[in-house]
Amino acid sequence: MSAIAYTDPMPAHDERWVCLHSSHAAQFPGSTPTVFHDAPPDAATLARIRSLHLWAPPLARIAEVPALIAQMPALVALSIGPGSVDPALIGALRADLFPPSLRHLALVPGQGSHTWKGGAMPHLLSLFIDRPLRFDPADFPSLQSLAIVPDARGTTLDRALQLPLRELDLLNVPFDEAVFARIAALPLEALGLVGGRTLASLDGIQALAGLRALRIKNQNALQRIAAIANLDQLRQLDIQYCPKITDITTLDRLRTLQSLTLVGCRNIGLGPLEHQLAARIPQTHIAATI
Repeated sequence: MSAIAYTDPMPAHDERWVCLHSSHAAQFPGSTPTVFHDAPPDAATLARIRSLHLWAPPLARIAEVPALIAQMPALVALSIGPGSVDPALIGALRADLFPPSLRHLALVPGQGSHTWKGGAMPHLLSLFIDRPLRFDPADFPSLQSLAIVPDARGTTLDRALQLPLRELDLLNVPFDEAVFARIAALPLEALGLVGGRTLASLDGIQALAGLRALRIKNQNALQRIAAIANLDQLRQLDIQYCPKITDITTLDRLRTLQSLTLVGCRNIGLGPLEHQLAARIPQTHIAATI
């Protein structure tokens, strides 16, 4: 779930429907409401769907966006995958395949590098893609939240800097701490740093003065986090699988925290501080970290 508030919020998880071919119905796990793109329901049913997951099993790839999706006038959120997605699909997407109501789009091809050729989506508020994506910032003028896999040169990141982002998730971090100065001009409220072997320190993160939520995961080189003590607005902190942190006692200086997750960091010297944090912070989840 996003850490920022949208003018058009993401629908709740229990509002999600699944769109699939009728022959694959028995292969989808769970009891989520379903709609079959080869046997579309009536218009009244389509009009009720606000959140949709397009899915196919491993041997039946999603190769195109079904026409019935454009006929869902209330659709706010769409995810294409996870499931089995033909990598060529991403480059074939077009804005007119989606209803004007769409605000949140998640693309999970799982492989390949991609280019957005679909034209402008002026009302889209959030975009997630788990693989590298080349795009023109002019196609997403209202985008507030972006999750991307940046390239090592930073070309994709530079394009992201041209967007009015309030939330940025880097699904790989091929940069050192200089990345914080690079993104400081964005009015970020939430930042995710997920995966990487080059980020040894959070020095410079204090340039993101408006940051309210920070997620750090699988940063295998990260040692120093002391700079987060200078984030006066920080409310949510999530650190997972960062086993080389040397100054975890920094957490005792974070007096604005309302939520703390600390998972899988192993022996980083937390000790009795765990109980102090749990007593002071309203929501804490600490596991596999000592």
